[in-house]
Amino acid sequence: MTEFTVTGIRYQFPMELSQEVRTQMAEKYVTSLEKGTPVVLVAEPENPMDAQAIAVYIDYERIGYIDKEETAQVHPLLDENQQCDALVERNDGHITLFVTIPGATVKPHVMNSRDRVLPVSPLGQEVKMPFTKAENTLQVVACRLMKIEPKKETIQEFLKLAEHYVPLMKISICNDENVWRNTIMKKLSEASAQSKDWGLTKEQTGALTDIYKKVRACVGDMHRTSDHWPERVFKQHLQTVKADKEITDHLYQKYCKTFLDGKDFSEADKSRVRLELRRLRIWLENMPCSELRNPNDLDAMALRVNYMHLSRTEIYDLFSVLLLIEKLDEVSDGRTFDEEEVIQKLLHIFCGKRENAQAFLKDILGLKPTQITELVNQLVSERTISEISKKRDLWQVLHEYNIYPKSESNWNSQVK
Repeated sequence: MTEFTVTGIRYQFPMELSQEVRTQMAEKYVTSLEKGTPVVLVAEPENPMDAQAIAVYIDYERIGYIDKEETAQVHPLLDENQQCDALVERNDGHITLFVTIPGATVKPHVMNSRDRVLPVSPLGQEVKMPFTKAENTLQVVACRLMKIEPKKETIQEFLKLAEHYVPLMKISICNDENVWRNTIMKKLSEASAQSKDWGLTKEQTGALTDIYKKVRACVGDMHRTSDHWPERVFKQHLQTVKADKEITDHLYQKYCKTFLDGKDFSEADKSRVRLELRRLRIWLENMPCSELRNPNDLDAMALRVNYMHLSRTEIYDLFSVLLLIEKLDEVSDGRTFDEEEVIQKLLHIFCGKRENAQAFLKDILGLKPTQITELVNQLVSERTISEISKKRDLWQVLHEYNIYPKSESNWNSQVK
């Protein structure tokens, strides 16, 4: 029998409590769990700290994570929804839990990949905004509800999951949630039609009918634009994320470290702020639909998102950029990044070929210093730059607009 270790349990309790109190609460919780208690393991590929993370849920509440040293053994055991059932096996008498996975040798399902709709995030892999706690819970509940085939023997479990699902089904308009709502509505409809044949109790029949009506109404709302329901959900979702200090603090800290040379927004170089504003707005300008290009028109953006069937990750990429543009606007000196001014200074370096200068400027926005260095060296070797002597002029322009760091050691190594 293979056991897997569950750690980080005390960190699931409110962070405003002291470490000592959280440890005491975790110990009390862990030691209260009986052997055989059902557990759900859920992969979190968008976890900003660890893309391989596997969360552990009991009663639809995240209680910890599989130890990071053991996740490689668990991933092949997850199903097509990146979940699997497990059981509490034992604890260490303190704050560590051990679980087992029944049928661990069963061949795993293959995940179906889905093509991205929006352009690749301008924030890269380094800067990711965590999903809200409610969304993580919704993912667990909805995926498990989708797996159950309602019948007389499973109706009680089905109803219990459905009751957990209803308060969460209006969180977002991402593609996964639209698919879940429609599929769950069909399951509820089929179960309601069979309720008499199954001999369900009056209470079970009533609960089934009530839940079905609520989900049906929600699905109907998603297809009605007269009362702007999708727009309200999208904007409310954005405000929920923005109001979650834990989420936004993580986003802002990672962004400043990665793109503002480790400086806070208010302390960052103004030219760097202008450059970042321009870069993020370019990402919006390159959207496939015009409604997604204006950060000040959330109604049009929300309506388009509803029809484009975006993934949760893509919606969070959009949220991240909207929040960062707002934050950068607050500390900007009001000047915009003058692209034409920079291109004019680059023309003589690129043999007067405007298209080459434009392409270069577009390519380097958001690149790391080492990547800019590699690109410049490549252009020199390809003789896209008029003369090797012009390389110094190029670095001077990049330095002037703070596109390349002002570190003297870095600077001196490039202009030699």
